[in-house]
Amino acid sequence: MSAARISQCFLVIAWLILQVSCAYTPSSEHEIYTHSLPPSPGSRITSYMKSGEYHPESALLIEDPEFALRSRIDLINAADTSIDVQYFIWQNDPTGILVIEKLLQAADRGVRVRALVDDLQMQGLVSHLSVLDAHQNIDIRIFNPFSMRMPFLLEFFRVTEFAIDGNRLNHRMHNKLLVADNQLAILGGRNIGDDYFGFSQQRNFIDTDILLTGDIVRKLSDGFDSYWNSRWAYPVDEIAHIAMRKDDLTKLRKRIDLRLTDYPELVSMINYFSFDYTFDMLCESYEIYEAATVIDDPSVRWFDRPDEIAAELTEVAMNVQHEVLIVSPYLVPTPNLFEIAKVLKSRGVKITVVTNSLASNDMVVAHSAYARYRESIIAAGVELYEMRGDPKFAENDIAEEISLHSKYIVFDDEIVFIGSMNLDPRSLYLNTELGVVLRSPDLADALRTSFYRLIHPDNSWKVSSTEEGLRWTSSAGTTNEEPADSNWQQIRSRLFRILPVSNQL
Repeated sequence: MSAARISQCFLVIAWLILQVSCAYTPSSEHEIYTHSLPPSPGSRITSYMKSGEYHPESALLIEDPEFALRSRIDLINAADTSIDVQYFIWQNDPTGILVIEKLLQAADRGVRVRALVDDLQMQGLVSHLSVLDAHQNIDIRIFNPFSMRMPFLLEFFRVTEFAIDGNRLNHRMHNKLLVADNQLAILGGRNIGDDYFGFSQQRNFIDTDILLTGDIVRKLSDGFDSYWNSRWAYPVDEIAHIAMRKDDLTKLRKRIDLRLTDYPELVSMINYFSFDYTFDMLCESYEIYEAATVIDDPSVRWFDRPDEIAAELTEVAMNVQHEVLIVSPYLVPTPNLFEIAKVLKSRGVKITVVTNSLASNDMVVAHSAYARYRESIIAAGVELYEMRGDPKFAENDIAEEISLHSKYIVFDDEIVFIGSMNLDPRSLYLNTELGVVLRSPDLADALRTSFYRLIHPDNSWKVSSTEEGLRWTSSAGTTNEEPADSNWQQIRSRLFRILPVSNQL
């Protein structure tokens, strides 16, 4: 086939994609608005909360990956009225399928389930979700969907559509949230999948969540409603007609059971779960004295960037007096972040940041963008650390690779931000994000302890600038060569550094 003919075919395909994209322009006449249900005074969660001595407003820190999975399943199992879930990634793997099974069981006993998932990495699940959506108590929506859903050449079609409609598709919903009965909520950095719950042999993400009680949960539910009822949340059956499997709920239940029988250790672990355990853990939660949600507007428009979180955190940061501790797995500082650092350093505030090293980063292109700013970060007076690819606290982990994925900031001695946001342009100005700002001295102290364990020389490299260049120091020694998994990783990193894509990462 000649080059001219190939070009013609490509243009025809692009035109077809554009026509299909137009078909997905939101139409208000088809929208169905629903809202969070009020807490039930007779629910099991209400009974548990009344029977225990819990703070009316509290936060339980969740760092252990097994407990991160267990607490989510416990909340799903305990819910009597409603479950709302919102995630950027929902993997088609054992833990992802397991959570779907638990949501299906909750719906079977009459719980209303609403699930909102971003479309960027939905390959393999949309057909299952469309079948689940047929359940009378389950409603599933996809945020800002791609128009083409071909089962073949998927990446080609997506890249083509991105080239045509990139202004819209570049905005993704990065939020992570689970709310049970409008009384308990889990949020933080974790998506749904094996590598977020310590069940993957390939990669384990070191992550941090919190389980919240009190009035803040209702505010999070209101935030969920704003996304659920936005013009960019599409009912799954509107976009799955091409890829939909010819399954029904009965067949899907059998497929799920069959899939999980291949993972008896996971099923066995889950069978021991009891919601009593999570409520017992709530006795160890930290009291919250003030709480505020920071949630980006779900509107997806190129010139109206979803930067509410960036603005609100800037205001919090400007009131810091002594110290800021930052954990961000992907770090690409913006001019505004450098300006904040300059103001704080002029007041004598100590700023310490930990992010991934090249060896631990799961996204080499993101690390390459960060590497261009590393010397500027240090020159701004920031104490910089990078998590090692072989941190000692994970030496018994089953995964081959370990990556940092926690996202939190500790301001002085009592203010904490935790949520889905990285400190990079994509999180600050392109994606939508969700988090909370809490005044809780005990929670701040607990996160400070976790932070200093993370930057311990057994777990992280301290990065400094010398006349000879950058230097990395840890208990493994000192080196002037960037720690990496392999020579190929270093080559890729250097190649990516020449790409002008920092504002997209």
